[in-house]
Amino acid sequence: MRGSCSLLVLAVVLCAVAKAETTIPWDQAAKHVGEETTIEGRVLGVHCSPPSCLLAFEPSFNGFTAVIQAASFDVFPPGELDKRYSGRRVRVHGKIETRDGKPEIVVAKSEDLALVPGKKRDEPEERVTQAQTEAIERLGDVLTHIEDLTERLVATEERVETLLAQLEQTQAALAAAQAEQAAPAAAPSNGEPQPRPAGASASTGVGGHSRWSVSRGHELPRARAVLARFARSGGIERG
Repeated sequence: MRGSCSLLVLAVVLCAVAKAETTIPWDQAAKHVGEETTIEGRVLGVHCSPPSCLLAFEPSFNGFTAVIQAASFDVFPPGELDKRYSGRRVRVHGKIETRDGKPEIVVAKSEDLALVPGKKRDEPEERVTQAQTEAIERLGDVLTHIEDLTERLVATEERVETLLAQLEQTQAALAAAQAEQAAPAAAPSNGEPQPRPAGASASTGVGGHSRWSVSRGHELPRARAVLARFARSGGIERG
C-alpha cells in the first residue's frame, strides 16, 4: 500500500516537473503554434468586450494573448480580470493557436490561468512596463490634441476665406469710386450749338430771332401800305 502511494506521489511530482519544463516565455509562443504547453509572462493589458476578454502580454496587443470567451465569464468575471491579473505574472496553459497572425490560448478553466506564486516583479522590468504604459497614454493624449488642432485649423481657414472675400469686395468698390472721380470732363464742341444761358432764352422768339426783330418784321409791311395809300391820295408830290 505504501509502495503504491509512493509511486503515485512520484508520478505527480514527475508530471509537475515535466509541466514546469515545458513552460516557455510569452514572446516565444509564436514558435510553438499547434502545441499544448504553458506560457508564462506578465499581463500588461486587459480589454473586455461582449464576445470575449483579452489578456495581453504586450501593451499594443500585437503579441501573445490569453482569450476568455463569453461562455467562460462565469469562471472569469470581466469586471475582476483587470484587478486580478493586470501587472502580475501568470501561467497560461492550453493549445497555442493563431488569429490574425498572432498567437493565443483560449482559456476555459480556472486552472488554465494561474498566478505565478512567490515571484515578485523585477524592478527593471517594472520600470519598463510603467514606461510603456505611460508612453501609450501620452500617445493617446497627443492624438487627441492633434484632432483638436485640426478642427481649429479648419475653422481658422474658413474665417480667413471669409475675410479675403470681404476684402476683395471692398477693393472692387474703392476701384469703382476712384474710376468715377477720375472721369474726364466733356470736350467743347466744334461749331455745334451750345446751350443758351438761362437769361437769354427768355428773349428768344420763333426761328431763333429776338422778340424785337420779330415785332419789327411785322410792322414794316403795315408802314409800306400806309405810305402807298397816302401817295394815291395825292398827299406826296412826285418829282
